[in-house]
Amino acid sequence: MNTSPAIELDPQLRAALGEAARLSESIGPPAPGIDGLREHAACSRRHWNQGGPDVPYGERTVPGPKREIPVVIYRRRASRAPLPVFVYLHGGGFTIGDQWANDRQMRELAQAWGGVVVSADYLHVPEHVFPSAVEEFAALLCWLHRHGNAWGIDGERIAIGGTSAGAVVAFGAAVALAGPGWLRAAVGVVGAFAADPDSPSMRSYGDVGLFPAAAAVAPMFANYLPGTGDRDDPRANLLLADPALLPPTFLAAAEYDVFRDGSAALAERLRGAGRLHACKIYPGMSHLFFGFTRSVERASECVLDIAAFLCERLGEPA
Repeated sequence: MNTSPAIELDPQLRAALGEAARLSESIGPPAPGIDGLREHAACSRRHWNQGGPDVPYGERTVPGPKREIPVVIYRRRASRAPLPVFVYLHGGGFTIGDQWANDRQMRELAQAWGGVVVSADYLHVPEHVFPSAVEEFAALLCWLHRHGNAWGIDGERIAIGGTSAGAVVAFGAAVALAGPGWLRAAVGVVGAFAADPDSPSMRSYGDVGLFPAAAAVAPMFANYLPGTGDRDDPRANLLLADPALLPPTFLAAAEYDVFRDGSAALAERLRGAGRLHACKIYPGMSHLFFGFTRSVERASECVLDIAAFLCERLGEPA
C-alpha cells in the first residue's frame, strides 16, 4: 500500500484496497499456470460483485471468428421496442478476467441507464495475441448490429466501452470497423492507451506501491503485441488512430494511475476531431477504482456518469 505523503488516496478506496489484499491472501496463492491465475482473480472479484441492484440477466453466446463468444445480457425491464445497448469489455492486462468480472457495475449501469448492457469476454494472452481480441470484438459488434433485434436490441444504437486493457481492445475494434454510423458512443475507464515510460503519470505513480507498477506495463504490452509493427497498428495504439473513426467518447481517468496521461493524450486527439464528450479525472482514485462500487462512492459516481453519457448519446429508454 502506498504511504507517500504526496499521494492522498481517497479513504474509501484505501480501505477497499486493503480489504482486497486481505481477501486475496485468504484465498491463498494461485494454482500453477495461467488457469490458476485466472481462477484466483475470479475468486477475488466475487466479494466485490455481491449486492447491488437485482437486475435480470441471461447468459448467451455469439458466433465469433474463432469460438462462440460468451456474453452476459443485463436488462432492467422488458420493453416492446428494441433498446439501445452498451457492450463492455473487462480489464485484466489482456490476460485475466471474464464476462462476470464487473457483474455488479454492469447491473448498476443497467439500472441507472435503462438500456441493455452486454458484458463480453474476449480472447486473452498468451493463447491469443493481437489482433485476435480486436477482431473478435468487432465481429461481436457486427453481429449485434445485424441480429440484435432478436434479443430486443436496437442494432442502430450501439455503444462500446471497457476498462484498462478492455478499453484498448474495444476502441481498437471501433477503429477496425472504420466508424460505422450505428456505433454511437464509446467509454474508456482507466484505459491503457499509452505505455510511455517517461510520461509524468508513469514516473510519478509507477513505483509507489500502487497497481499497476510501471515495471509491469512493458511486459504486458510485449505479450499482447509481439509482432513486428504491432505497436504502430492504430487498432492497438489508439494515439496513432484517426480519431474521427471513434464515436463521441467519454474517458474516465484516475488521479493516481500510470495510465492517466494516456487518457489525457487521447482526449486531446478526440477533442481536435470533435469526438470528445468529456475526459474526467476522478480525484483520489487509482487504477482499480471502478470495480469497487460496493464501498467506494467515486466508483459509483463513475457508473452514474457513464449512464448519463449513454442517455445523452443513445437516449433514455422508456
